[in-house]
Amino acid sequence: MRELPAEGMIYRHFKGSYYRIICIARDSETLAEMVVYENRDDSGKKFVRPLSEFMSEVDHEKYPDCGRKYRFEEAAKAGAPPEEEGKEVSEDLMAFLDAEGNEEKLDVLQRIRLRLNDDIINAIALSLDTEVREGSIAERYEEIKEYLLTMIKYEGARLRT
Repeated sequence: MRELPAEGMIYRHFKGSYYRIICIARDSETLAEMVVYENRDDSGKKFVRPLSEFMSEVDHEKYPDCGRKYRFEEAAKAGAPPEEEGKEVSEDLMAFLDAEGNEEKLDVLQRIRLRLNDDIINAIALSLDTEVREGSIAERYEEIKEYLLTMIKYEGARLRT
């Protein structure tokens, strides 16, 4: 049996695009499970699709030349080149690490917030010498943001005296 998608997992569509799972939700009328996900190439676009359809096989009558079995496959299992899969994460994390001062780090954090995952958040927390509680990506992002805002407030005041 296939592993069900979970928050933060990256999937590759059989046509080639990569998507990050935001969450599994329920339709308020039918209670059907739905997958909420976003395009990694265009982070402004979000989608919802029934879980059963998300996990379904490709219609090989409609797409006879498709070499994939499933409509969506976990990126690591879909044969994503390692350099492509890790490139965005490395660039985002490096931008944060290269930022000078807490204000610039906050700006970078806000720019990359839609592409954050647990690995990036853990690395950012480690670089700031702080701990971030377990929770959703959004909750963990807010915790780091609040930490940086506090540092800006108090470090800035301390350096002015």
